[in-house]
Amino acid sequence: MSKRYKVRFPSKETMAASRAVESPNTSVVVENEKRAYLAIEVPNVQTTADFDEDGSLAMDAAPELERIAREYGAEIVEDYQYELESRSDAFTFEGSDEPAAASLADVTQLIHANEAWADTTGKDVTIAIVDTGIDGTQPEFPASKRAGHWEPYGDTPWTDWDGHGTMCATISAAVDAEPGSRYRGVAPDARIIACKTRFYDSELAAIYDYLAAVAAEMEGPIVASNSFGRKTGHPPTPPVQSDFLDALDDAIAAGIFIFFSAGNNHQLAGGHQSDCNPNSIWLHKSREDVFPVATCDLQKSMWFYSSRGPGQFAGQTGMSDKPDATAPTPANGKILYGGGEKVLPDGWGTSGACPQVAGLAALLLSLDPELSRDALFDAIRDNATDLGLARECQGAGMIDCKASVDYIRKVLTS
Repeated sequence: MSKRYKVRFPSKETMAASRAVESPNTSVVVENEKRAYLAIEVPNVQTTADFDEDGSLAMDAAPELERIAREYGAEIVEDYQYELESRSDAFTFEGSDEPAAASLADVTQLIHANEAWADTTGKDVTIAIVDTGIDGTQPEFPASKRAGHWEPYGDTPWTDWDGHGTMCATISAAVDAEPGSRYRGVAPDARIIACKTRFYDSELAAIYDYLAAVAAEMEGPIVASNSFGRKTGHPPTPPVQSDFLDALDDAIAAGIFIFFSAGNNHQLAGGHQSDCNPNSIWLHKSREDVFPVATCDLQKSMWFYSSRGPGQFAGQTGMSDKPDATAPTPANGKILYGGGEKVLPDGWGTSGACPQVAGLAALLLSLDPELSRDALFDAIRDNATDLGLARECQGAGMIDCKASVDYIRKVLTS
């Protein structure tokens, strides 16, 4: 069994020096010059690594890394790993034997995206899908849509190790103009950046550093869709020495608009479907500068697993009550998933809700690329449909693409 560690160097120069020395028993997966760390996989680790309270490695757990630390003054820390939101004991993300009851077209109709397309289709906006990769063989993602990519060393971005990333890309920005295409996403003319990850802190930090660099060079806004978190019914311990959170700060400062799935933890936390408590939105999703999304079914009832607010750190400085809004996902809904289609019995999770709102953000930013983060978030929240539930369940309510688009058009012409 291999294990992943993050090796933090005193400087990028010492990191470069370490790269010049062969280490046959390790494999570098990520190299981040800006933050002077390597993510290293060590094969055939027989024991669970023992980390101290500050996150540093007890060196007898990985002697190969001990040599690197000693020779280059490096610090070895745990490479914290998040989880796909689809992986929940509370519901299944496996295909159903039942016939499809709905598809993406039913969702885009319910959120009035099809009505908004008369005014905007997301042109000149880019959506980064931070996920399991995107299956580039699907006609919904022609080469003309691809605006960039990031992947760990030795990997390929336009392949999907799970299928989940393809689903999220389909929902947000699939285009149905190519022969054989079957799906049209919320923002069909938005471009896509494939950011392939297994959700390690080292990879996520490198992705957001990459996106911040792209934002400095690329014309047009960038929106990021993130459908990962922690699968637990209890507040998780925050990661120590997280480079991802620092990189997220920098990306937001660079003008990138960040959307997250709220999580699929409500049942895991002991909540009943009709309850808007207990809290089950974890970690950084409490931040006021990101937008977590809950999910309801097509009848506008909250899915039994959709995480409830107000968020793990609500009330603290820089935090706000969550979720921000809700997007619908259908029972026995058919969707593109990796190299084929799946019918998913329990909706598409908050994983399938987040890219809808990322797509809506692309529609609005295509109309007004100068929108601030606060103005964008408000345009989505203030025009949502109230589902008659507490804020902890629905946020501002279910998104309405046409109402949000009409609001921005009115602002632009006033």
